[in-house]
Amino acid sequence: MLLFLAPHGEGRAALSESLKRLEFLIGKWKGRSEGQFGEKGVIESLFECSHEPSEMFIAMIGESRTNNKLVNKSAAYLAWDPNISKYVRKSMFSYGWINNEVGDFNGQRLTFDVVSMDGEPDYFKGLKWRSFVQKYSDNEIGTGLEVSKNGEPFRLYGESRARRIQ
Repeated sequence: MLLFLAPHGEGRAALSESLKRLEFLIGKWKGRSEGQFGEKGVIESLFECSHEPSEMFIAMIGESRTNNKLVNKSAAYLAWDPNISKYVRKSMFSYGWINNEVGDFNGQRLTFDVVSMDGEPDYFKGLKWRSFVQKYSDNEIGTGLEVSKNGEPFRLYGESRARRIQ
């Protein structure tokens, strides 16, 4: 759980200002990818981004399906950490693990390094992961993963392009 305490509201304005840069995420989204993320065929996703549990966070809650069959459900909570001047995110997956991520927003891309993984599967050992959110327009974003093995350069593992539906 991420918890930032600011006595008498001190520090709240700075935290909110950092999240204002990501306000474009707020809303409901429908995504699509094909032959990516280790899956065959088309993966469709629905997710919603909202300020939960307060304006100090952006929650991203959703699920992915292929052929109407559930592939994954996820919940992520994003915040600004003033102690390190970076965005932090906890991403939980129905597969059974949690990514602990630290990142920056440069240009139109929010990039997170996965600094640790709670419940990391054995087959992920030795891999480095990086996730991203790319703003293509006010109504289109990409969410994805990049992977690196044995210190090699990161390569795209998958990207889902999503359009705003609400």
